[in-house]
Amino acid sequence: MTVKRHSQSAHMSATLQLLGRVSDLRNKNRSIILNGNDLDIASIVAVARHGVVPTISTDELLAKKLEISVNTLADVISQKSVIYGVNTGFGGSADTRTNELIDLQTHLLQFIQSGIITAADKDPASNSEREPSHVMPLAWVRAAIVARANQNLRGHSAIRKCVLKSLVDLLHSGITPLIPLRGTISASGDLMPMAYIAGAIMGNPDVFVQVGKGPQAIVMPSSEALQMSGLSPSGLGPKEGLGLINGTAPSVAAASLALYDTQQLALLSQILTAFTSECLAGNVEWTHPFIHATRPHTGQIEVAHNIRHFLKGSKFVVGLESQKTSGDGLCQDRYSTRTAPQWIGPYIEDLLLAQHQLEVELNSTSDNPLVDASKQPDGSSGKVYSGGNFQAVAVTSAMDKARLAIQMIGRMLWSQVTEMINPATNNGLEANLNATAQENFTMKGIDINMSAYMSELAALAHPVSAHVMSAEMHNQGINSLALISARRTMEAADLLAHMSACHIYVSCQGAEIRANHTRFLSTLRSKMEDFTASGALYGLGLNDSQLETLCASLIPIVESSWYRANSNTWKDRVLSVVDAVMSPVNVFMATHNPTCSVSTMIAFKQHFQSVVSGTAEGMFYPGPTISPTEVAAQLGEGTAQIYTWVRSKLEIPMNRGLQDDPLYNAQKGLPIKGKRSIGSSGEMMDVILEGWRQDKAYCT
Repeated sequence: MTVKRHSQSAHMSATLQLLGRVSDLRNKNRSIILNGNDLDIASIVAVARHGVVPTISTDELLAKKLEISVNTLADVISQKSVIYGVNTGFGGSADTRTNELIDLQTHLLQFIQSGIITAADKDPASNSEREPSHVMPLAWVRAAIVARANQNLRGHSAIRKCVLKSLVDLLHSGITPLIPLRGTISASGDLMPMAYIAGAIMGNPDVFVQVGKGPQAIVMPSSEALQMSGLSPSGLGPKEGLGLINGTAPSVAAASLALYDTQQLALLSQILTAFTSECLAGNVEWTHPFIHATRPHTGQIEVAHNIRHFLKGSKFVVGLESQKTSGDGLCQDRYSTRTAPQWIGPYIEDLLLAQHQLEVELNSTSDNPLVDASKQPDGSSGKVYSGGNFQAVAVTSAMDKARLAIQMIGRMLWSQVTEMINPATNNGLEANLNATAQENFTMKGIDINMSAYMSELAALAHPVSAHVMSAEMHNQGINSLALISARRTMEAADLLAHMSACHIYVSCQGAEIRANHTRFLSTLRSKMEDFTASGALYGLGLNDSQLETLCASLIPIVESSWYRANSNTWKDRVLSVVDAVMSPVNVFMATHNPTCSVSTMIAFKQHFQSVVSGTAEGMFYPGPTISPTEVAAQLGEGTAQIYTWVRSKLEIPMNRGLQDDPLYNAQKGLPIKGKRSIGSSGEMMDVILEGWRQDKAYCT
């Protein structure tokens, strides 16, 4: 789907720019060159998920900056200064001293490599019981590697360029360390995860790595992997172990992946809100710019503008070009659509701030101590300062905001889906969106699923930062829990993706049913306005003028009775319409043709019922239903594309409940080819979810 940008769409523009940059990187239209200053979320995604490999800048000034940083530390060491983590112990044990500087760095990695990795994690093929993994997804690890290399390239950590090249060489060689999923509090950086990465470039035989992907992937000790790839193990200088691990790279890397998904889901939620409005035949004057100009929050204004744009050209809603001033039912939409700009708006503002926080962090120095290699006022070559840049609260803040945004968006989507499925709130669509002539509980399972997803999503929304525990001899009395927050946000984004897939599936069904009802009522109206022998009102003995008057009074009754009788099937509706029409016809005939016989009225009722029933049978399942092309032509500019993506590209058809179940058809001796369950592997719901993840078809 091609979404046009406009001046009011800061969040949409940021989201589409991310997608565009990832696409460019995947298609090799641009490359990733690390220099400490220009790494972005798109590059993290491209490396982590799409096999794009970065290179380190060959700029001579960058190389000189790194060299000066290393030399400055050496000068300070030669002055017998006490430097944290270089000639002292670590954390609460920093009151100890040592002259074994190189051994100290190895010791650091030894005690920090303390996470849990099981035998099954090292041999995924043996995990036939599908026990949960204890290691991070490899995409997170690749993201952490590129993030840490970039942060260290800023020249404040006294790390040689050759060591940073060893990090990037892992990516070029398809070597990904196995890192324990749990065990970091992201206070003195993510020490434990980065210690395993550092151990891998050193060739530690007890640090395991995966080489390759797919069925050919193998897990082996890092020492063997380096040898097999022709790489030399990296030794560490007097601060290089600490400089590699004492930072926020794993947290900001995982957070970048989570936010990348969240930004798209936030944009998708606006398209789905438009889709809901169409399914419910809503009155969307709530998108009018005047309303939002009077309360000028930028996010609210953007969401209203976006939804109005996605609805442009829709035949199913009113209130875009003119106001609704008459008719039955609610005169204004329910809150889940009508207040969507006010609901989503503040959170897209939060997401933009979160993106800014993460992109600053990707290009920041998050180490301790830091080397200032600039010439000092006292004439010395540089200084080493102790601080707390490893405290990853900026990442925690970004993730807690993102997760709350996800929860709020999910709550809105949950409400929209339940309103489309519930006959009491869906403005005339059948209960459970049953499109057949017999009772089916078509979407009832999805209704239940949505509540399950929403409950879990709500449980994840609580801020992780509220659960900080003091650690490490009370030295780390406060800690960010940033990676935990990023992990929880990943879970939340996955749940919201599930909910969005359900919403898409339900909306496509709802749009088709709405289109079919509209087509049916339009056709029936034409037959009622036909005063010949084939017309619906034939047989009453009235002249054309009288028939015109009667017809004008009956059409609103037909439409309202059709939509009100939505608790059962379309066949049941036919009888409701006929019954609703007969009373006003009897009254009209008593005035205009009082001599009309009972037999005439009985014959008319049978004729009218035959016309209504015949019209319905020619349009509703099991008869030929409306084509996807006809439906798409009546949808808005944004929603038509998502609908077409589902029906044409993914080839997911309308759901017909029990009639689509392969077991039911097998039991009845009917053909099972093409029959699919809603949630079976490789079908329906999972196709939508995987389609979104793989090609972002409606957001690119």
